[in-house]
Amino acid sequence: MKKTNRTGLTIVELMVAVSAACIVVLSAGIILVYGQKSWDQGLRQAHLQREVSLVMLRVKKSISEGRAAVVDNDGLGVKIYNSAGWIRYRYEAGQNDLVYQIDGEEERTLLDGIVQDASFDLDPNTGKMVLVDIDLEKDGAQAGLSSKTLMRNF
Repeated sequence: MKKTNRTGLTIVELMVAVSAACIVVLSAGIILVYGQKSWDQGLRQAHLQREVSLVMLRVKKSISEGRAAVVDNDGLGVKIYNSAGWIRYRYEAGQNDLVYQIDGEEERTLLDGIVQDASFDLDPNTGKMVLVDIDLEKDGAQAGLSSKTLMRNF
């Protein structure tokens, strides 16, 4: 009997190698898709947090320049009186908007359709501090801020 050296792969070895390669490629694909979804969710969260931060800065500036404040609509709005007149912030629950109006001007929208909840209150002890709470939600991402701001011109 004559022995020959055969080189190469058998069909079984080839199938095992291809199967292992497919498992590795599919696993890498799943990890990439999951990573992309997580990245997108984090980005949406960061955008919402930036929006609520910018709006809160504006509200806090108005409050700190105020001389007096009145909470209306069962805590869904606040009117802040200052040397130039007044400015009012109001949460429209049915439309999920946060709107504002300056004395003598038309009402404008600050946040359109993404406000999950907003409330305004006066500190009962001092009457000089306005409590503001704003929560946003968009595309599954959520962000919110709460603030206590003192009226400096009270």
